[in-house]
Amino acid sequence: MTLARTSALPVRLPQIGRLFALLLTLLFSAGMSACDHTDVNPPGYNKGYKPLQPVSYSHKLHAGDLKMDCKYCHFGSETSKKAGVPPLSVCMNCHKSVKTDAPQVKKLAEYYAKGEPVPWIKVHNLPDYVNFDHSRHVGKGLACQTCHGPIQEMPEVYQYTNLSMGWCVNCHRDYTKNPPPELKDRHLFATTDCTGCHQ
Repeated sequence: MTLARTSALPVRLPQIGRLFALLLTLLFSAGMSACDHTDVNPPGYNKGYKPLQPVSYSHKLHAGDLKMDCKYCHFGSETSKKAGVPPLSVCMNCHKSVKTDAPQVKKLAEYYAKGEPVPWIKVHNLPDYVNFDHSRHVGKGLACQTCHGPIQEMPEVYQYTNLSMGWCVNCHRDYTKNPPPELKDRHLFATTDCTGCHQ
């Protein structure tokens, strides 16, 4: 009797294995279709991402209507990898006397009085393995709008492009072959070598 069971196992195992594989496939498919993955993106692929910030700041007003140079606030963009969020002292250079009764300026003044930075939520997130250097791009004369889109028209900042590797590589290829008119005399060479961005 033991031999009969043993001899029957090789026939049943493949059938059980196929059924198990089919069951797993169905469960996995049902689970994947039940999940909404539309909001799940790797860092840097969040085109359109616009988090609610603790203080409403309008780039449209400051960079657009008032024509403030981006580098006045983001002064690190010329000299460091990170453009940086400006310290409150930069905001308060004007707002100690300008629009002091405005609700958003009052919020800034409260953080400033407490000596605390505004807990801004980062909009443009790149993966840790990407080494993006603002100073290399700004130093070559690229406009902020190249990556950030029409920032001077944004009442609230959002991620304009997907900032994927393909997007960056295509930009590097295009700028090397056909730079914009204002940069044609600069003889740009934008590397597409892996170590240019992944170190």
